[in-house]
Amino acid sequence: MVLMEWINRLARQDNVTVTAICDIWNQRRESAAQKAAELFGQSVRECRTLSEMCDLKDVDALVIATPDFQHAPQAKQAVESGKDVFVEKPLGCDFRQIKLARDAVKRTRRILQLGTQRRSEGLVWAARDFVRKGQLGRITYVETSLPTFQQRWRIPGAETSLSESDTNWGEFLSYTPKVPFNARYYREFRLFWPYSSGPICQWMTHSIDQVNLVLGEQPRTAVTSGGIYLWQDGRNNPDTVHCLLEYPSGCLVSFHMRLGNGAHTRELMFYGTNGTLDLQAGVAFGEGGGGEVVLQNPGAWFPEYTTDALRRLPDRVKGGVILRGRPDRDHMSDFFSSMRSRRQPCAGVDGAFDAALATTMAAMSLRQGRRIEFDADKDELTPGEPTAATTPVATPR
Repeated sequence: MVLMEWINRLARQDNVTVTAICDIWNQRRESAAQKAAELFGQSVRECRTLSEMCDLKDVDALVIATPDFQHAPQAKQAVESGKDVFVEKPLGCDFRQIKLARDAVKRTRRILQLGTQRRSEGLVWAARDFVRKGQLGRITYVETSLPTFQQRWRIPGAETSLSESDTNWGEFLSYTPKVPFNARYYREFRLFWPYSSGPICQWMTHSIDQVNLVLGEQPRTAVTSGGIYLWQDGRNNPDTVHCLLEYPSGCLVSFHMRLGNGAHTRELMFYGTNGTLDLQAGVAFGEGGGGEVVLQNPGAWFPEYTTDALRRLPDRVKGGVILRGRPDRDHMSDFFSSMRSRRQPCAGVDGAFDAALATTMAAMSLRQGRRIEFDADKDELTPGEPTAATTPVATPR
């Protein structure tokens, strides 16, 4: 509903309208069709499956806002039918499905925009430029911590909210194992693997997408620990998790989320030799940094370094360095503009893949209790040695 209202606000400006609705759950399909008719002043067609929607020749683009695990196969199906796609984050949960979707987008040359709307904010691009110019020095650590206190994603009464006859259970399961109907899996998919990885899919995607953009890299390894430490409500995705990802340039990225205490949020902090960048505040400052570190004798048996303290950024109390970015853009409008121009949108398929790569490695590490590595040359994920501190998450029975 939120995405329909968003499109409605852009209807006149971008010359767009909603002409069809698709949902396998009868109740949601009917209520969405009614809402669309109210917003756009016309009745819309109601489709029960994605195939029906893809068969509509007068539909130019699809907006996919289904459970996390369905995004990749549905995006693949949509672009192969000739549609452009706005797909909510993440691109997917299963690495094979994610690669198939990426390859289909590139092969068909369709437009895909991922719903990581912070890429449309000027500040994150200003941070990218600031880092690329070397103003923060050598970045060795990035931190994001997103705590809250809530029984996140639990829907009371979900277990009796619909029956198998109300929906298409086989269509819902997609590529995942065939299991008996479970209304909680359907309504509360974020709580259960393999339909989502919970905090990793939902929250880490936004943070790690910004990290990828600012650093200009893909992660290469991931190690994750966590578990269900508080909300013992039947979920099998963690309520507390800590992920560490390594990047090729020599940077460690820490992502933490917990649902049992909301203190001490750190939205996104980049730590470099010249100082610290607070992306949320849009300011870089000298605290923590000592200056540019320079190798004096490259190739020598005993390396010698000096520090250029003049490169250290001004302290925060002196104002630091305020990031000046371009004006924010509307993320959905950027998608519509890209459809017409055929240029890549700001959150196109490459960025979507890189974010999904990070979250997939992190979730796989948690389940397997191993360090996961990405071989970019082979385009494959491989498990490393077991990590004793990690407790794998069980799959639903």
